[in-house]
Amino acid sequence: MKKSTAYFALALVIGLAFSCKKDESTTTTPSLGGLDLEETPVPYVAPGTKVILKADVSSIYTSDGKTPEEAIGLYWLVDGESYRDTTTRDIKASNPEFSYTANETGSVTIYCHAFTKGYTNTSVSVSFSAIDPETSVSGITGETSVIDGNKYYVTNIDGTTWMANNLYGTQSGISFYLSSVTDSFLGRFYTWEEAVTACPEGWKLPTAQEWDALGTDACALMVDAAVLDKQIWPYWPGMEITNTKKFNAIPAGYVDRTGGDSNVQGYSSYAIFWTATEADNDASLAQYRYIYSDNPEVQKGNGGKTSLALSVRCIKN
Repeated sequence: MKKSTAYFALALVIGLAFSCKKDESTTTTPSLGGLDLEETPVPYVAPGTKVILKADVSSIYTSDGKTPEEAIGLYWLVDGESYRDTTTRDIKASNPEFSYTANETGSVTIYCHAFTKGYTNTSVSVSFSAIDPETSVSGITGETSVIDGNKYYVTNIDGTTWMANNLYGTQSGISFYLSSVTDSFLGRFYTWEEAVTACPEGWKLPTAQEWDALGTDACALMVDAAVLDKQIWPYWPGMEITNTKKFNAIPAGYVDRTGGDSNVQGYSSYAIFWTATEADNDASLAQYRYIYSDNPEVQKGNGGKTSLALSVRCIKN
């Protein structure tokens, strides 16, 4: 028994020695990091739109803190392997723009890779969709009407006729990311001063009281719409979207104009609408009503008349 124990102990020591030696000899290839894009494309474009990208290489670093001996280059891929651009061999000498045109409707992902000898590549990607609102958007339904030369859905709720999609087709207002391809289903965003005069003849901006007459059931106002079969409202447990009032509320988000007219916030999370009612005790604010993706009740708030641009629904006079 003692002899067997000794052999076992010796084998254990040898095994540990080999194990430690193996760990000590293991090395990890250093990698590149910090690659970015100077600008990203808007989420939706019309087919045939040329998307131009340029790599931001100013913050590329190496994981080992050394400067690579070889030049750092770039290459671009569209949807993985479907398209590869001419490789840029040395970004210090040349960092050309990359352009891609999506001629058909569909979603596109573009990858940019930085590479050099002796280091693992780093990459950055961006996605966007080329859409035709007539064929790419689904789920929004109802009675249609031509108002001021534009097609709208309309719905009658407790004796009041409402537009059942967001106001668009006006001289005022801001398109989603300044891209008009989305106007007919996301609508345009308006400051409060624009909103109070934007509705077509025979229609008006509803008051806070008229909004509140719709009730507090957010799910009865939300529509389970999709773009290229991807749902716009995200799924949340306990939120059963019914659209029983055929209101077709979709989460277009809003524009925070303090960051510029393309500063869209809250897309796929918020449907937020101006009312015609000013805020109590503050002439610079007006009331709005909003739906948030994980809250089953319609919410209330006040916003800056000029700093925010929100969606607009009109009701018939």
